[in-house]
Amino acid sequence: MFYIIALTLLVLGAGGLTRVWLLKRRRERLYHLLEQSSQQYAFTPQDNTTPVERIMRKTSRLVSWTAMLDKNIVAKTLTVVGATLLLVLIDTSGIYIFSREVLFLCILACVVVVILLPNLVKEMTIKKHMKRISDDLPFVIDMLAVCVQSGMTIEKALRYIADNTYAINPNIATLFDRAMLKTEVNGINAALEQLYEEVPGTEVRMLCSTLQQSIKYGSSIYQVLIDLSKEMRELQLLNTEEKVASLSAKMTLPMIAFIMFPLLVIVAGPGFIGMVSMWSN
Repeated sequence: MFYIIALTLLVLGAGGLTRVWLLKRRRERLYHLLEQSSQQYAFTPQDNTTPVERIMRKTSRLVSWTAMLDKNIVAKTLTVVGATLLLVLIDTSGIYIFSREVLFLCILACVVVVILLPNLVKEMTIKKHMKRISDDLPFVIDMLAVCVQSGMTIEKALRYIADNTYAINPNIATLFDRAMLKTEVNGINAALEQLYEEVPGTEVRMLCSTLQQSIKYGSSIYQVLIDLSKEMRELQLLNTEEKVASLSAKMTLPMIAFIMFPLLVIVAGPGFIGMVSMWSN
């Protein structure tokens, strides 16, 4: 009886989610038709994805997969239904016997994990890639300075780096390649401004500001880039020193929990046991 109720609830939930998904698809088609019929009154469906996320989808399969699962209601529903059927199959085949409460908690845990986990994994992966961009950008700036010193323009140097750094850091190569595509349409200033606004990394914004000032005032860029890479390395060193300095404060609670309390038990334990045995006698 419990299995019938659980499967009925799952079917009803899947039907409701499917109906919501179909309504969303219909709304998107209507928006698309309105956009095609009138450019003056164009309406587009809401897209909450950030430019950084769209860039990371091209270089990371994990970001692409988690973003798809996070926004696709049908995929979430199928995942939950598949996990539920697997649990029921394990229970009915006798591999492991679940009680009703445990089975219900497992299904509820699957629902919570499918709803919350994709977005968490996506955000953690994006932060990891942004950290790698910040770590590798000083070396890329040194390469950019060498290219400029050899006689290349800024546009040619950025294109060269975008074509030759994909094996080292595909995220930086994708960022520069996207900036070069924007340069071909609206110029280098618009491309750098767009890169500055879309990427939240401090190092990327420092590079964009430096290149914009050099293009605007026509100053020499080689020494400025060398100083910029040096400043970025100093900032990274300061961040590392800050983390090391805060490590002692973070270790206070683990030391109290795993060292101080066991030490008290070792020191005071024999006396306490003796007192208890004396009182019991």
